[in-house]
Amino acid sequence: MSAQHECYIEQFPHSLPHRDQAELRPCGHYACPPHTITYYGTGEDEELVGDYCMVCYSRRFPHLCPDPLLRRAVLSES
Repeated sequence: MSAQHECYIEQFPHSLPHRDQAELRPCGHYACPPHTITYYGTGEDEELVGDYCMVCYSRRFPHLCPDPLLRRAVLSES
């Protein structure tokens, strides 16, 4: 029997719906598919290309975060 993990985004304020089972992402956090974003790059930043949980994506690319509530929470961390 596998353990179910909570989506990492649940530790932050957000307005995004939650569904599906959380899976381990390359960033090291668990996130369900709706809370995972793939960054495809600009052609000049290949080292950044890949899947991110929504929180890590918002930390790395705050101007691209699709949820204003999560963006404010992440920006207020620093």
